Amino acid sequence: MPATSYNSPRRREAAAQTRQAILDAARRRFAERGYAATTIQEIAAAARVAAAPVYASVGGKPRLLDELVSSAAADTRRRAAADRVTETEDPGEVLRGCVAAARFGAQEYADVFELMLTTGRADDGAAAAAAKADQGFRGGLGVVAARLRDLGALPGSTGEAVDVLAYFLGYPSWRRLVGDFGWSYPAAETWLVARIAETLRIDHLGDARQAEASESAQ
Repeated sequence: MPATSYNSPRRREAAAQTRQAILDAARRRFAERGYAATTIQEIAAAARVAAAPVYASVGGKPRLLDELVSSAAADTRRRAAADRVTETEDPGEVLRGCVAAARFGAQEYADVFELMLTTGRADDGAAAAAAKADQGFRGGLGVVAARLRDLGALPGSTGEAVDVLAYFLGYPSWRRLVGDFGWSYPAAETWLVARIAETLRIDHLGDARQAEASESAQ
């Protein structure tokens, strides 16, 4: 009987499941107790593993937070919204897709972003994770700005557009509108689309107006 390969699909699957359980446990514990107060031992207990596999599979707390931020960026549901940016020829749809993707991240991963806001100033590891997340965020917004430029819908520079998008769509904006002011996420999303379009001088209702005019003429 042949020996089971150490790198067999079953072992890889088990390792991936363990890793995900550790990340899920870290996310829960960080949200419940805070980043500083949570220990690796507590995360391991919540994931039902020993402490050693936590370090071996992911790493210490800074690495765990970094992985949580990366998982937010890689979420296939968020990427589906972001894909609208490169698939459409309508500048308004590009903008709406960008805002929808930002809303998804802010809504589904609010606890992770809160961690970065509350711990980034006091913990070097958390600050590094926040800086990496911001770099990736602005990189994604650069793709949006370049697409708007390619479609001839961006009067200003792409650098300025990235700054405007980052200002309106960063987590603090969603936190202020939804958390502090009590807006719904759909209302915040609609408002942000309109404000960004005004600032960047983009006709975000162009195709919708044309469709409405066509229907009225029939």
